[in-house]
Amino acid sequence: MLCVCILFSCGKNSTLNDLERIKKVGDDNPVTALSMLDSLEVGIRNENDYIKHKYDLLRIRLNDKADNMPNSDIMIKCLIDYFEAEGSIQDKQEVFYYAGSIYRDLQDTPRALENFFKSLDYANCGECDSVMLRNTYSNLHFLQYRVQNYEEALKMAKKEFEMCSALRKDEVLPYMHIGSAFLALDSIKQAKTAFDSALFLIQRSKDKAEYQNSLVYLIGDYSELKDMAKATKCISLIPKKPLEDQSTVSCMAFAQYYEAAGDDDSAIIYCKRILDDGTDIYNMYDASKLLFHIYQNKGDINNACNYADKYMSLSDSIDFGKRQELAATVNNEFQYHLDKSKEETLNDKVVSYRHKIIIFSFGIVFILCVAYVFYVKKRSKNIEKVLALSSELQRINDDDKRLRLDIEQKEEELRRSKETLDNYSGELNNVKKELERVNKELDAYSEALNEKEQQLSDKTEQNKNFIKLLHKSKLEENAEEVIRTIKETSIGKKDMDLLDWKRLYMATDKLYPLFKDRLVKELGTFNEQQMQVCYLMRIGLSKNQIQNLTNLSRVTIWRWEKKYDWIYSSDDECKLEF
Repeated sequence: MLCVCILFSCGKNSTLNDLERIKKVGDDNPVTALSMLDSLEVGIRNENDYIKHKYDLLRIRLNDKADNMPNSDIMIKCLIDYFEAEGSIQDKQEVFYYAGSIYRDLQDTPRALENFFKSLDYANCGECDSVMLRNTYSNLHFLQYRVQNYEEALKMAKKEFEMCSALRKDEVLPYMHIGSAFLALDSIKQAKTAFDSALFLIQRSKDKAEYQNSLVYLIGDYSELKDMAKATKCISLIPKKPLEDQSTVSCMAFAQYYEAAGDDDSAIIYCKRILDDGTDIYNMYDASKLLFHIYQNKGDINNACNYADKYMSLSDSIDFGKRQELAATVNNEFQYHLDKSKEETLNDKVVSYRHKIIIFSFGIVFILCVAYVFYVKKRSKNIEKVLALSSELQRINDDDKRLRLDIEQKEEELRRSKETLDNYSGELNNVKKELERVNKELDAYSEALNEKEQQLSDKTEQNKNFIKLLHKSKLEENAEEVIRTIKETSIGKKDMDLLDWKRLYMATDKLYPLFKDRLVKELGTFNEQQMQVCYLMRIGLSKNQIQNLTNLSRVTIWRWEKKYDWIYSSDDECKLEF
């Protein structure tokens, strides 16, 4: 039985190795890899379920790389059900990626987005296929661009570029995607920079045939940017004649080129080829739109109306609004999934911290118990030491009695010495009395000096108050003149200093004595800038005049004016007339 198990294991590993080898061949030559895969079909049906499903997934992968269009999603649904239950993280990343590719080819954009997002989610869970992750970002850019969600398309293109930089892969396609997203967002400068970077990499490469399609797209992009020199340069770099296969992509690029160059007849010919082909609805949509603009500029109203009808019917067929709504729903669901995953991660961390705290608490209790045991043992040793010290203390008491007798003798000698010192203390008392008398005289002089300083300070304060009252009365007499001066200076820019604001406050309070109380009642708490704006509004200044005096933004002044509109309606307030 052990030998049978070993042989079975060897057979399983051998089959998986064959599938991996065919997968590597399919990365460069998918047609040959499909032929190799067909040769294994008979033997595969005798293998276990995992190998069978890996075989079916590899067939979908190779057909996708060979550009074989799928007919249905039946097989990929079965593979999703199996690998979600039995597969590894990489298996789940791969099965959802190719599910997205199938729905993309079936023109089911919402399902394609959903499956690519799931593949992206598994790719971020741990070890993943980095090349597939890069292709996931590329497909997400394509789908978001198709439903005209250009901001998300730009984000995916930037992610694709980051992956290419990390993997040291060709960066031409990410630059193309970034440029197209910027162009759709009317960011002309950034779009041109991205396209120039792609063109630079193509010019530096040795094999120009590898970038045939990229150069064709660049012709259309540079034509839309009206950079005819770069568009002509791209045409010269194309190794094969792009119009030999009459593809709709090439026809659209040259139609844009000739329209930008002013050759409307050639542009019309290529646009009509796209419409006659009738296979690529998106290029038909762009071609009919371009024909409408050409005939409208020519003044050919009949043809312009015909192609306008064609343009509108194609727009209804594509149904951008519905696709955008469904794509937005998928994006929101994926964002909700990411937020929920983050919440679960945080909850796991909280639970982990709680467990750590519990373990730490048990550890502390254990340490305290061990410490108590050591404490009891140490206390027993200390009791033994205390007993030994008691006997030693008794011996010391005996010695203390002898020392006390010696101390009494020394105290008697000290008493005699103290009598001698008392004779000298009388003289010291006389000197102390003289010092006290001098200190009293110094205290009297100090009090007189403080009184003089206080009188001088009071006099100075009276002078200051008098000047303030004099200045205030002058301002109150000229309140209307102050407000009129501020209104005249508010026509142009003026930086008001602290004195100007004080004059304004005093003048306004003089003319509108109840305004300050109502301002406190209505606003409650407010800062210096809000009070400045309210006073300027009260004297009737406009938003531009207030902006000239306060240097606040127009939006802030507009918001505060709406908030404090009661100031303009307070005309019933008592106003003093002079």
